[in-house]
Amino acid sequence: MIQAAVRLLGRYSHINWALADQAMVSGVNFLTGILLARYLGIEAFGQFMLAWMLVLLVNSLQHATIIAPMMSIGPKQPAAELPAYYGAIIVQQVVFSLCGFVVLFAVIEASPLVFPDWGLGGLGLPLACAAVAFQCQDFLRRYLFTRGRAAQAFVNDGVRYLGQLAILTWLFLAFPDRRESESALWVIAGTAAATAFYGVFLVERVVWAPVMFGAIAARHWRFSRWLAGSAVMQWITANLFLLAAGALLGTAAVGALRAAQTLLGPCNILFQGLENVVPARAAWHFQHGGKTALVGYMKKVGLVFGLVTVGIAGVAATAPDFWLGLAYGDEYAGYGYLVRWYAVMYVVALTTLPLRAGLRAIEHTQAIFSANLWMTLFSILFTYPLIIHFYLPGVVIGRLLIYAILITTLLHCLRKRLS
Repeated sequence: MIQAAVRLLGRYSHINWALADQAMVSGVNFLTGILLARYLGIEAFGQFMLAWMLVLLVNSLQHATIIAPMMSIGPKQPAAELPAYYGAIIVQQVVFSLCGFVVLFAVIEASPLVFPDWGLGGLGLPLACAAVAFQCQDFLRRYLFTRGRAAQAFVNDGVRYLGQLAILTWLFLAFPDRRESESALWVIAGTAAATAFYGVFLVERVVWAPVMFGAIAARHWRFSRWLAGSAVMQWITANLFLLAAGALLGTAAVGALRAAQTLLGPCNILFQGLENVVPARAAWHFQHGGKTALVGYMKKVGLVFGLVTVGIAGVAATAPDFWLGLAYGDEYAGYGYLVRWYAVMYVVALTTLPLRAGLRAIEHTQAIFSANLWMTLFSILFTYPLIIHFYLPGVVIGRLLIYAILITTLLHCLRKRLS
């Protein structure tokens, strides 16, 4: 029995390392969010999150245009062409990072002209450095996963994320009165840059082949052009309400919203872990059991993990002001009602996971793109009136309506295809 278990673990070690890595990264991000919200204070935390949204946008585009193609196309390359292929991808990543640095620096430094109350002027350099270091480290970890070296990726992530958490904890405990987003950004930049530098030595031999570069870039673009559009739309639907809340209600409003959402971080960890498993299992059930097996698996996932999500959300919603005070301090008192709104939102959001997995299993991803398009249009049209009429709850109400659009669209398309 023990030998069989050892053989099983060895056979699927790459999956086990990947799941462990995702759990660690998600867990550290959850704890980092609590640290930043508690020690920066509600105003500075809101300021930090407004700036960090731009980093998330750049990272989404990086994932769509560089990482996703690499992870799908890279394993198909003949062994003789691997050095030239990965050499071309590294050049693309360097060019992308340099462009991202310039754009982020310019946007942040010019932001006081449009939003002077946000106080983001002066964060251009640390934010741009943090973004570039983040991108480079993430590129190298994805490269290691693509090359089947998941254990090395786990070690690289462990040094980066656990080191980041340790240094931030020391910084806030040693200097409790220093509530600066700039310091936190430099810590993130430093830890990501250090592990990215270490990751460079893990890259296998690469060569620069100008003849192949154009063909590789064109193939990546054909693969990623729709992904890039979807990434932009997903960023808009995820962040437009927060940006509007910052513009209309101030940075403290953003800090309160993000703190309440961070409190539901265990739901995020669960969702991200399931994203690594459910789509593949859904495809397996469809391949071996057809529509009936796929629908049965989707219902099982929705029921089992829906109950888990209800349990996590229910704990947070039962005594939200107590949890806010325990995690962040008295400054966040009075925002417990936002936790309850987010608890409902996460329960609804869980429904989308099996639906997306089902559509991917039957290879009907156009429905996901269409849903993203409708969600983006709704966000653009209704963000302002919802916040003006409902203030902070309007942000979460808007997100709930977005998920309602997503569920309705995905369910209609899935039923149509399966029938």
